[in-house]
Amino acid sequence: MIPRRLRLLLTWAGIAAIAAFTVVFAASEVSMSGNESGRFAVIEAVGEQGVFFIENTGFRTVDSLVRSGHLYSDKPLALPALLGAVHSLWFRLTGLGFQNDYASSIYRINLLWCGAVGILIYLWLFNQFRRRRHGGVLLKWALALAAVFGSWLLSYGTMLNNHTPAALAALGIFIMLVKYERRPSVGLAAAAGAAAGVLGALDIPSGAIFAAAAFGAVCTTTPAGDRRRAGTGFLLGLGGMAAAQLALNFAAYGSVLPLYIAGGNGSFHFGWHKNFWAYAGETLFGRRGLFSHQPFLLLAVPVIAAGFRSLTRAERWLLAATAAVIVFYVTVTDEYGGAAYGFRYLIVVIPILWLLAGRWLLRRGGPGRWRAALAAVLIGWGVVAAAPGVYAPFCLTYEGYRSPEGHFTRTVRSPFFGNLFALVYEQDPESALSRSFISWYGRDAAGRFLKYFYLHTKRLEPLPGVEERFFPERIPSGPR
Repeated sequence: MIPRRLRLLLTWAGIAAIAAFTVVFAASEVSMSGNESGRFAVIEAVGEQGVFFIENTGFRTVDSLVRSGHLYSDKPLALPALLGAVHSLWFRLTGLGFQNDYASSIYRINLLWCGAVGILIYLWLFNQFRRRRHGGVLLKWALALAAVFGSWLLSYGTMLNNHTPAALAALGIFIMLVKYERRPSVGLAAAAGAAAGVLGALDIPSGAIFAAAAFGAVCTTTPAGDRRRAGTGFLLGLGGMAAAQLALNFAAYGSVLPLYIAGGNGSFHFGWHKNFWAYAGETLFGRRGLFSHQPFLLLAVPVIAAGFRSLTRAERWLLAATAAVIVFYVTVTDEYGGAAYGFRYLIVVIPILWLLAGRWLLRRGGPGRWRAALAAVLIGWGVVAAAPGVYAPFCLTYEGYRSPEGHFTRTVRSPFFGNLFALVYEQDPESALSRSFISWYGRDAAGRFLKYFYLHTKRLEPLPGVEERFFPERIPSGPR
């Protein structure tokens, strides 16, 4: 088989694997988390009612506020408004929507959106790995596919969210700048700016940080005589995307700023953890850790340490942006990402770190046995660590200051083990693993966790059994 045919076969095999995963696991229900329900409320309002206020939808969310007599989601508007416009086409053609086709509507949106994002991340990573001079195509394909299946990209690959598309946008910035560095043009500079604008629409802090880094990369990689034109092109691309978002906000609720900033009492608040180092350890290497959940990313460290000078200027700028995003979210948050699997704010940096880590294997003469074995173990660890997140990416878990003293989530602190406990208990309450979890956490904390986990995720079937087993005193005994 010639290399081109092998490449095409591998490409389509990866697409098929991600598509099959999404078909099987795409969610058809939303949890009580505002991250999901707030966005689906906007999709229903825009797609079926032609408005942006959400009080007449079937979704209730805590991430909302009242403005000018109407209830609005305070999440950034661009993503749910776009999906609402797409949903409106289906609704007008078929008459099927959230009121008369609830589960299928949620499933359809999650299937198409999450599947498309996962496939694009895989394809773009595969293309970037193939540009490396060393390493076989099979290894490069495996690395690209492993990024989707061995990280939080898998955990959040079944439910609408802003973090996985933000990771795609950050990867898009990387690709545009790599192309720009090889062959500078105003069009590529504008495309990099537009990609930064898309990232800002999905994740404002990350968008601002990556936009600044990308602008620096464009200016420092452009010959002196062309810098003004290139910088102007970048700013036009960035400004065009930003202007579209501000106009959408103003049309929706009369403020150019997103409501979670402009509303004053929105869901976004800066917070500084009283013990920074403990928080940093937990969110990077502990129970919510970026590197403890996908340890393959740690292989970026020896690549950077050994070959920092070999990185291009654009790569150095984006590496600085990646580090800045990590420092920012570890510094200005104190709620561990809220009701969510892992530390969701750092999903945005996974593709760039994965690209750098992959270079540890793509070396002259091949990776060698011990490198290949170590990478396989680390990637396998990532698959195992990511898999329970598929069960409930927006799960019930410890939320720092939001979980008061004595709260059961202070006992069930790990999203990995919490999700695994709820999953195995739902499948078989009397299994040895279920009983081990109950013994580990204690009867009271285990029962409360299961009850509120299933309520939070709207899995109602196990609830009667949980009540009967853990809270029999609350069940009426009937007339005597």
